Amino acid sequence: MKEIIDQIIEIDSLAFDNKTKNEQLLLKKKQEYEKTIQDYRIEKLNDAKNKAQQLAEETENFIHENELAQESKILKISEEIEKLYKKSEKDLVEKIFNKLFVLEG
Repeated sequence: MKEIIDQIIEIDSLAFDNKTKNEQLLLKKKQEYEKTIQDYRIEKLNDAKNKAQQLAEETENFIHENELAQESKILKISEEIEKLYKKSEKDLVEKIFNKLFVLEG
């Protein structure tokens, strides 16, 4: 009878050891999967961050180029307006002098 109880204790002990090993293996696998998921998450977040930074830089460059182009257009228009103003001013001064000289003459 003692032998049977010893065998049951041994079987129970082996079963407990196997259960403990299986739980440890499952925990280890769970931790591996969680790490894999965390690494994947970090990788994807970094990819998204890098793409967002790249897009922001491209947008800033595009805006800067457009600003330069607009400034150039504005400068040309301003120069043209100034040229027309000076011509109009010159023509007006000539007309005024012509009228003055005609009135005096």
